[in-house]
Amino acid sequence: MAKGRMKVEFLSAIGASSEFSLQVPDAKASPCTLYGPRGVFLKDNTLIVADTGNHRVLIWKSLPKENQPADVVLGQMDFYSDHPNAGGDTERGLFMPTGVFVSDEGKLFVADAWNHRILLWDRVPEESFSKPDHVIGQPNLKQVDRNLFFWCFGVYYHGDDLYVCDTGNRRILKWKGIPDSMQKPDEVYEGFGWPHAICKKDEYFFVADAGTGVSKVYAFRNSLRCAQQADFYLGRGEGCGRFNLNLPYGVSANHRLLFVADTSNNRVLIFEEREPVAVLGQKDFSKCGENRWEGVYKDTLCWPYAVFSTEDLLLIADTGNNRVVLYSFNA
Repeated sequence: MAKGRMKVEFLSAIGASSEFSLQVPDAKASPCTLYGPRGVFLKDNTLIVADTGNHRVLIWKSLPKENQPADVVLGQMDFYSDHPNAGGDTERGLFMPTGVFVSDEGKLFVADAWNHRILLWDRVPEESFSKPDHVIGQPNLKQVDRNLFFWCFGVYYHGDDLYVCDTGNRRILKWKGIPDSMQKPDEVYEGFGWPHAICKKDEYFFVADAGTGVSKVYAFRNSLRCAQQADFYLGRGEGCGRFNLNLPYGVSANHRLLFVADTSNNRVLIFEEREPVAVLGQKDFSKCGENRWEGVYKDTLCWPYAVFSTEDLLLIADTGNNRVVLYSFNA
């Protein structure tokens, strides 16, 4: 469903193929499968996916076709292992990784959520099971106790500033530059429910906040602030409707468009200014069923957790369907 001349078309799905029934694709760890992916990022045709349920990050060195195997795996010794922290190696292992981000300089950030830390590679690794170059939120790579963070689900790097969604502590932290491992943040923004994702579009920062009784995307002009100081927000209460949101976990922006993963409504909403102009995953704005209560089809969604957009591509972490789906759009 689209407004005006905007056109959105399904391109492909990454992950195990579906039999187009109520059965979701296979989640067993392999170079081609995903299990509950919760983060996705594309940089210069390099695709990075947080394969959350398999406790790993998969990297494709070129934009993959359907069923194309990944080139690099982080967090596991091989493509067929799925143990938290690689079975006991906290220096190279991962535990429920969620947010992924690549800076303009090519640095890879991973929100290793249940290890309460942000991992940083100085460049996107070419080799599997590569050890991170830096850790933020823990004294070293061996410690994984709750320190600076509690379930850090989202990470965003803009200009020279690092933002972390310290989700379990209901706040967002900001550093000017990349901090040392246990350096205190320069700024703390509070008042959120469960902040999960951040993006910036023109002069506005957007925060997807999905917590108990909170289903909003906050907008802050020029700089982030505490939730109560937002300039405006999207989401007129929880529920299923054109202007409603129900646990929005993801947000991304490009051109004049804002993409919101309206997770519990099993859809992605596309906004122009503050107006919803299109919906993906459902036949119209009034429907919100998992896979439309029909089956796992190429144009259905089940608990989409994250979105990422480029100039003409939209990537959706279709978490409940164990896949990432790609759309092209003409803005």
